[in-house]
Amino acid sequence: MILDKILGICILSLPLWAFSSSCKLPDNLVHLEEKIETKPLLNHSDIKRNVAKMENLCRYLLSFREGKYSWKMVLVYNPQRSSGPFWFLPHDDERDAFDSAIYSTRKYGGGFLAVLAHDNRYFNGQDPNRNFGESKQSAKTCRQQKSPAPIYSKNVFKVIDTFRSSGLPYLALHNNRDGWHGNGGSGGVSILNSSRVVKSYPSGSILLGKCKGVKDEDSLVYIAGTSSNPPQSKLNDLINAGIHVKYEVVSQKHNDCSMSNYIILNKGSDYYNIETELGDGAAQRKMIDVLMSIIRVTPLKP
Repeated sequence: MILDKILGICILSLPLWAFSSSCKLPDNLVHLEEKIETKPLLNHSDIKRNVAKMENLCRYLLSFREGKYSWKMVLVYNPQRSSGPFWFLPHDDERDAFDSAIYSTRKYGGGFLAVLAHDNRYFNGQDPNRNFGESKQSAKTCRQQKSPAPIYSKNVFKVIDTFRSSGLPYLALHNNRDGWHGNGGSGGVSILNSSRVVKSYPSGSILLGKCKGVKDEDSLVYIAGTSSNPPQSKLNDLINAGIHVKYEVVSQKHNDCSMSNYIILNKGSDYYNIETELGDGAAQRKMIDVLMSIIRVTPLKP
């Protein structure tokens, strides 16, 4: 608590709207509670679209400052099973990822933390998924980070680790655009795109075009590690389940201050990021079910 005050952390919390008394923000996340205007949040496109589905979930606005950034994030968790799989959603323009996070939270418990950036990918010019460098030394290779962000890194993982069940991996959800094929081979997130740092492992056939489901070139799971090759058992589990896999080789030399790099370099834990094309939320939800089965998370009882 003293360290938090020294760093200037200020987490504001308030339910986004009335819900069960079983919803209580854990003490380790309540640094400063203050009444704030939450009505505009009900007009946020992701929240407005999912009001009914969030009715029985716990919902808080978290806010803290670091340098010129006044970060705002939505925390959602399931009071029926608050400790469980927990997702981070860094990009506010990826609506299917938000919908999929609600699906997972309702079905499997746990919850998610989503950055609010007025439906934009960047938060005041900073990519939230390239903001996990804590010092000039650790962030010197991170071209997309404006300045080191120890407070951001500390707070995001404090929230995640409060709700993530011990032994479960770190989880992220993303949406992408029609990838390598759709961009004429000019890049993008696609199982057809591979390099020495990010290697592709297709699972059988690859479908091209808009939103072709789990076999789409843009539907894939990222895993990461420091070895030049992925852990074979983890790769086999996903491939045998029909999921395309990308494996990111992480090193301090090539650190990009992303969540995956931070976890591998600092947490020593497993990481999965489920990617699907924007508009293909059904595929993302199917992939969540597959991953939950692999990591042995059982659905909640109806």
